[in-house]
Amino acid sequence: MFWDLLVLVFYFIIVFYFGFHFAKTNQKEEDFYLAKKEIHWFFLLLSLVATETSSLTFLSIPSLSFKGDYRFLEIALGYLIGRTIVALYLLPSYFSGNTISVYEYVGNRFGKSPQKTLSLVFTVSRLLGDGIRLYVSSLPIAFLLERMGLNLSPEILGMIALTILSIVTIIYSVVGGFRAIVFTDVLQWFIYIFGGIFALGLLVDKLDISIWEGIKNLQTSQKLNLFVFDYLPSGDNSYFILFALIGGAFISIGSHGTDLMLVQRVIATKNLASGQKILIGSGIVVLVQFILFLCIGSLLYLFYSGQTMAPDKVFSQFIVAEVPSPLLGILVAAILASAMSTLSSTINSLSLTWARDWGMDRWFSPRTLSLFFGLTLFISSLVPYFLIQTWEKGILEMGLTIFSYTLGPSIAVFFLAKGKAELPVSGLVFSVFFLTSILSTVAIGLGFQISFTLLIPIGFGIQIFLVQISRLVFKKN
Repeated sequence: MFWDLLVLVFYFIIVFYFGFHFAKTNQKEEDFYLAKKEIHWFFLLLSLVATETSSLTFLSIPSLSFKGDYRFLEIALGYLIGRTIVALYLLPSYFSGNTISVYEYVGNRFGKSPQKTLSLVFTVSRLLGDGIRLYVSSLPIAFLLERMGLNLSPEILGMIALTILSIVTIIYSVVGGFRAIVFTDVLQWFIYIFGGIFALGLLVDKLDISIWEGIKNLQTSQKLNLFVFDYLPSGDNSYFILFALIGGAFISIGSHGTDLMLVQRVIATKNLASGQKILIGSGIVVLVQFILFLCIGSLLYLFYSGQTMAPDKVFSQFIVAEVPSPLLGILVAAILASAMSTLSSTINSLSLTWARDWGMDRWFSPRTLSLFFGLTLFISSLVPYFLIQTWEKGILEMGLTIFSYTLGPSIAVFFLAKGKAELPVSGLVFSVFFLTSILSTVAIGLGFQISFTLLIPIGFGIQIFLVQISRLVFKKN
């Protein structure tokens, strides 16, 4: 217990060092949000991967192969396709002007109303979605802290974990700015990858059978299946190969082409070629990362063979029960690292969009805005602890799926901005179309139980349909 806590304290000290080390380099807005575009593309690539990897990925991806197989990699292959499309089609436009916020690009084409609407939707989705993600991340952390000997209720332990990681993350994000966030992300990426590799090696060492015998058992149990070619008319087709690739591609186009938090890391590099390396390279790294954690799930299936285990908790339970001190502290630090990288990036990107897209930089400094959004995000992550169970379930589901509802219409906006045609309606009406598309996607998704891999293409299609109908109406008039 003592050595595990000592490891966590040492980890926090290093994070603080990064924040204060880079504090003096953030004298101007471009320094605070883009680090003067001086950071090497490889570090930005790792920062991008760390940012999109939450503690849910670290703990939950193994559960997919523990209870199922490797079909999730179909979506990861779709991610790579989507990032390539963004790199070749959308990214050149972002480097053609002098924009810091990607929503400025839309504003330059269609006016301030669509720009602010996109920023507002981004803000709400990030506060709700990432707040919920942080809340969910605190649950396994609380479980680990409880097993480490802290005799408090899971709720109290969860709030303690959230408070500590929020305070540390807010401090280094506010003081050090984007540069500190990127290099802390890189550190955190190495920590949780080391944690994953160590867990994989420990599982191999603890298995009573050889690796080849284990592979044979997995194959016999159909735990190594990858591609799903059978379409089920009345079943869940999320992983039907065509839907998975299309859905994965759309998810990646939306997240890495229109979401400011992730695009910020791409446009922070010095030129288009480096940005394309970041996007495509990160897709490859994420694919390898998923393979690592899915392999952990497969070995967990072999390790706990014959035992009844909750898939979502199996990796957490293995860590606590089988990992010796102080390596347990390192793995807990890995979980904290994956959560903190998301939190810090959200803080900086929310500060950026309100500074540039809403003009708040006229009244508030970047650090003041970052502090405000850090506290706001922390509060949003605590809200589920105070909700009754039925409300909590509803807000959890909405928070974890909200990006699927907003990304489709967002992609359509950016693809329309990329085209040469002017809007047939005013920017205000176009913003109404955008919000209508989001609400329609929510209604369709909830009403018809649509596969999550299809929600984004549906939202994209609705937004394009509304604009095209308005073109026909005004052309006839």
